[in-house]
Amino acid sequence: MRISPRITLSLLAAMTMLGGLMAVPRHGAAANGATPSLSRSVTVTEEEPIAAQGQGAMLQLGLQTQAADSRSAQSDAQQALDRLRQGLRAAGIPTANVRVMGYRIGASTGGQTSGTTVWQNLQVLVESQDKLGSAIDAAVASGATVVQGFMGQGAAPSASERALAVANAVRSARSDARAIAQALGERLGRSTSVEVHMQRGTPAGGAYVMTVRVTFSG
Repeated sequence: MRISPRITLSLLAAMTMLGGLMAVPRHGAAANGATPSLSRSVTVTEEEPIAAQGQGAMLQLGLQTQAADSRSAQSDAQQALDRLRQGLRAAGIPTANVRVMGYRIGASTGGQTSGTTVWQNLQVLVESQDKLGSAIDAAVASGATVVQGFMGQGAAPSASERALAVANAVRSARSDARAIAQALGERLGRSTSVEVHMQRGTPAGGAYVMTVRVTFSG
């Protein structure tokens, strides 16, 4: 669902433009019925949200296995990792998205039995947030002892997505600037400067926001 852009107009530019309008002569081309040009520039700032369709989440998982000796503990740890990857794969998470970020082995402490414990820390990229719930369920069912999630960890918009957002913002900026000029009875000139900036947005407005600032002359 496309989110309607939020539009802000430069108050200073608008005030300057109004001041210029007062200076437009009432003779010559304007007196003959032609539309006068803008005496000052007008600047329009347009924000175009980029939908978060490709955005996902990052899961931090922990696995803990214990056995009587070091060799058995490491073997059990590998089997536990295989089960976890298989469970996540069944939930739509590719094995390539599951990475072991930490591995620790040590003597078991506490309790009435001694042995060796292996701790594994994993990072799982969930490329689409609609798969997050099933990924968490699969991780827990497959033996994960620790589950933490971080939203909005997907890849940034692609080049084509950025280009589309810029084009939409520029078109909207020109349309708004033309409407202002027409309301004031003046003619909009060519663009003299364009500034483009992309930043992370809010969950309600999109994962990223493309901001375009265009100045038009008279």
